[in-house]
Amino acid sequence: MIDTHCHLCDKRFDKDRVHVLDRARHVGVTHLVEIAYGPGIWERAFALAAEHAYVFLCVGVHPSESGKVAMDQLPALRAHARHPRVVAIGETGMDFFREHASREDQERWFRAQLTLADEVGLPVVIHQRSALEDVLAILEETRPQAGGVLHCFDQDAATVERARALGFKLGLGGVLTYGHEALDEAVRTAPEDMLVLETDAPYLEPEPRSLKRNEPALLTRVIARLCELRGWTPRQAVEITRRNSRELFRLPIA
Repeated sequence: MIDTHCHLCDKRFDKDRVHVLDRARHVGVTHLVEIAYGPGIWERAFALAAEHAYVFLCVGVHPSESGKVAMDQLPALRAHARHPRVVAIGETGMDFFREHASREDQERWFRAQLTLADEVGLPVVIHQRSALEDVLAILEETRPQAGGVLHCFDQDAATVERARALGFKLGLGGVLTYGHEALDEAVRTAPEDMLVLETDAPYLEPEPRSLKRNEPALLTRVIARLCELRGWTPRQAVEITRRNSRELFRLPIA
């Protein structure tokens, strides 16, 4: 399995990060994409990747951080984006649920990162919350050249079609286990080459939500639900999502 979206630099892992990584490897999570979503986290993520060869990076400015990060950080982000362990730009997009940043700041950084992704030839990892139409409109306007992934996908079949037209994939994580009917149908019928796995750890623990913290080892719960929806064996689910992840992020792995 490949966890295409996690936040292991989060302080909630400070006391047992090594054990979290060991548990992931034990259940068959072979590679991770750590999301480095702003200054401070960038540096911690590069340190994590330096310690673990199976950790790749996505660098960017999260929409909720966009009001705190000055645009003069863009050259630093551009330099980070050219590092060989960086496989994507983001997570970027817009979030109007909590409004941690103004629309203007969010859109400014969103568009800057879409431009950067095209400049360096990397896919984009998209975050949206209460902003689906705004985000899709910008993506359909700009059409990122290397595609990307709709992180924490929780939409319907119509959104799948729009994502497909953009060359995007769908990030499937804990939300898939929460019993959302429209999402279930969307995942059941989506082209199989669009599906990738993620945890968003430490957020969005899959059911049964008993640990109060998500981690990459819990991808097994997502796999189980994906198999129920698609009629796949666990081996099929792993092989298909692994292939899709390798293709999107151009991971140099077997």
